[in-house]
Order: sequence, then C-alpha cells, then structure tokens
Amino acid sequence: MTSTQLNQYYFNAKQLKLPLEMNILIPFDSEVRTFDEVFSKIEVKKYLVSKSHQGRLGYNSVNMLKLVLFCQMEKIHSLRAMEKAAKNDIRLMWLTNELKPSHNTIKEFINTHLKTSIEDIFLEINQYIAKKEQIDINTLYIDGTKIEANANKYKFVWKNSILKFKQKLQLKITKTLHKLNEDYKHLGIYFLIKEDYEISYLEKIRDFLVNEIDKEGIDFVYGKGNHKSGLQRDYEDIVDYIEKLTSYNHDLEIIGPSRNSYARTDHGATYMRMKDDHMRNGQLKAGYNIQIGVSDGYIMHMDVYQNRSDYKTLEPFLEGFNHSYGFYPKYPVADAGYGGLINYRYLKSKDMELYQKYPMYKKETSNQNYINSPYRAENFTKDKNGNLICPKGRKMNYLFTRHNGKDVYESSTCLRCPLASKCKKGKAPRRIEVNEELWNYQKKARDNLQSDLGIELRIQRSIQVEGAFGVLKEDFKFRRFKRRGIQNVKLEFMLLSIGYNLSKYHNKQQRFVQ
Repeated sequence: MTSTQLNQYYFNAKQLKLPLEMNILIPFDSEVRTFDEVFSKIEVKKYLVSKSHQGRLGYNSVNMLKLVLFCQMEKIHSLRAMEKAAKNDIRLMWLTNELKPSHNTIKEFINTHLKTSIEDIFLEINQYIAKKEQIDINTLYIDGTKIEANANKYKFVWKNSILKFKQKLQLKITKTLHKLNEDYKHLGIYFLIKEDYEISYLEKIRDFLVNEIDKEGIDFVYGKGNHKSGLQRDYEDIVDYIEKLTSYNHDLEIIGPSRNSYARTDHGATYMRMKDDHMRNGQLKAGYNIQIGVSDGYIMHMDVYQNRSDYKTLEPFLEGFNHSYGFYPKYPVADAGYGGLINYRYLKSKDMELYQKYPMYKKETSNQNYINSPYRAENFTKDKNGNLICPKGRKMNYLFTRHNGKDVYESSTCLRCPLASKCKKGKAPRRIEVNEELWNYQKKARDNLQSDLGIELRIQRSIQVEGAFGVLKEDFKFRRFKRRGIQNVKLEFMLLSIGYNLSKYHNKQQRFVQ
C-alpha cells in the first residue's frame, strides 16, 4: 500500500508576530532616539522649500533629511549604502516612516535642497547642542588638515609653467608680427608690436588675413606634397596663437591669484604635500585644506580652503565664525602654523586673546641657552638715543625697512671683532632684522600660553581638535573626498561634521545614563 503522507524534512513557518509597532522594537538607548530628540527640537522645514513643479509629488523632504543625516551619524556615506540601509535598517524605517528612496533620489535631494541650506542646518544643530550641553564657544580650538581630492594625481596645471609658456608665446607672436609688417610695408600697413597681446587684438589680425585670403582667392591645401602659401601659414599661426593664448588665460583664471596649481579633473583642488606620503618621495597630491573649530569636543565651525598652509586661513575662518554666531571667540587657540604678525594684528583688532603659538615658540620657551644668549637679536641693548648695540658694545647701522615692517640693521665693525665667530656665520658682517611690534605680540602670546590657563588650553587643543580629526579619519574612515568642486567638497565635509557631532552627542548622553 502506497503512503500518501508528505515527508517534510525542513519546515520553517513564516508568519506575523506581535508587536507590529516598530517603536516597541527600538531600544530606549538607541542612536536613533537621540537623533530624533535633536531633530524634533530644530526647525528644518524652512530650509527645505522646494520649487513648484508639475507631475507626481516626491518624497517627504523632512524624512529625506532625516535619512541623510542619520546615515552620516552612523558612518554611512555612500548613496548606495544609504539606499540599502533605508530598506533594511529598522531604525531608519521607524525614523522616516518606511521611506525607501533610490540612490539617485537621495543624490537629487542632496543637490537640490542641501547645497544652499546645509550651513544653516549645521548651525542650528550646533546651537541646540551648545545650549543643551552648556558649551562655552568663546573658547575655540582651531586646526587644519589636508584631505585628498577626488582628482587624477597626474593631471595637473602649474601656474609658473603657464606663465613661462605664455611669455614664450608672446615672443612668437612678436616675431610673426615683424614678418607681417615686412610683408605689408609696401601697402603702408603696420601691426603694433606689444609686450602683452590680447586675444581681441589677435582676432583683428586674423580677420585681416581672412580678407586678404579672400581677395587673392587662395585655397587652403594640406597633406604631403602640397605647398602652403605664405598667407595660409600666417593665418594658421595666428589662429594657433589665439587658441593657445585662450587656453593659458583660462588656466590662469582658474588658478587665481592666491594659489600656484590646480587639478584638471577638479578645478577647485590644489596640489599639496600630504602627510601620508607612503612612497616618501615628496609627491604632491590634489587636495583641500580643511579647517575646523572645536569646543568641548564638538565641531562648531568648519570651512574649506585652497591654501597650502594654515597661516592665511585664520582671518577668513574667524570671520566665518562671526558671521554664523554673531561674535568672535574670546580664546581662539591654535598651533604654531597660525602665529604671525598679520594674524596677531587681526586678533587684537577684534579683541581676541593671543593664545596662538609661533614658529620659534618651542625654542624660546625650552632652550635656556638660546633664550639667554647675548648674540640673539632680541637681547641686544639700546643706547640713550634708541640705537641697537651689539654684544661688543658697538652701534648697529640702520639700512632699510622691508615691506613686512622689519627694520634691517648691519654692523660695520665685525672684521676685527673677537666675538665674530660666536655672533655670526660666514665672512659677511652681522645683519639682523628687527620688528618690535611682532616681538611684543610674541611676548604676549608666550606669557599667555605659559600661564595656568594657557597650559590648560594647550593641552585641550591637542586633545580636542586633533582628536576630532583622528575620529573622522579613523573611525569615520574619511580619507578622500567623493565630490568634486570646492562647494561640493564643503557640503560633503559639513554633512560629515553633522554626523560627527550627533554621534558625539549620543555617546555623551549614554555616559550620563550609565
């Protein structure tokens, strides 16, 4: 007799289980609850006004913003990873009311809504955290780092090379115009010789040659065995000069006055020397200079610059901070890359304290031999008339004042001086540069940094701002930009900073709970 019973070797019943409400499944200490607390206290709808359009309605913009920012908090940065998380992460389902956009939709939302409003959203989140955590942002720890751009490392343009090629091109143009003047001298036509030729001037010469070609009925010929006429050669030379000059001017316009290079695949990137030089050959890479200001561990302000050094970023950075918060920080603390006469003048003009190191700070505070050396220019004495006196007791002669305000002095009695071997190097007379304004600023900064408050601020600067960069690079795995263009790069890093601040806020809240 044949059995009709079904032998099921594997059976796993899939059925609905209570509870059906996802809110019950989210732990009370979940990151998403902290995020929801912050998000519910800020007004973001005013930053997400979309243009009216025909067709079906898109996704809810507030929920889309929640999706993007929570993904940043959870170290999810790629668009496809966001799409995947929206479909599978129960926290995102609960937070966004089960929103499941594609990666293209997320990209469109970021480009449409966040390019112009991300700074306001960043500021409002920071103001809420600062108020909740009672953060004193009058103390701002400032530092910068260089992040590699999303650009080809070998497709670069150097300003000095362009200027050199342009100068050679000007000489070629002059040589061609001398030839044309000889050719048309019998007609009384003379082309003006210049040191710097404009494209519009060359276009007029080209148009003249076109008319001459039409008058003589010359047909252009190409290829082996065909002899070009003189007019055709002159015309082709002028056209070639116009194309090259246009290209050079375009490159110089992109580079601008404040940098010396740019990347062809990302015009906003500048070639810089990076710290992670694995080949140890000093190779330059296209990158951006990222500046952040940290208070109590939070990134309260950030900006992106094309400068290779930090020195010239301090003033625009603090002006940006003032534009956001309406005041200047009382204690902007920075390392030796920011200390200098121009920055010290600026800080004092805005009533900010001098807690910034300068390049010789370490030597001037730790090397006693250098500090007390009588051959050091700062230790030279003055006579009753204000003249500088060298260690041998002889008067130093004033020579001139440099453009940076430094007075240059030179001794005329070094030849037979018994102290010459200790006082100077080489056979030339001892020459020193004096800027008492800078020395006074440096003394003030040195006294501030060696006070009890200064020591505490120096310690906290190393912990907080360098610690923030360490978390972003190691924990958030941020080593290279994905976007191109300085505005897009700023958007990307600002989203990252929001994620960093929200993550830090959650971690601090959990510390109090435990």
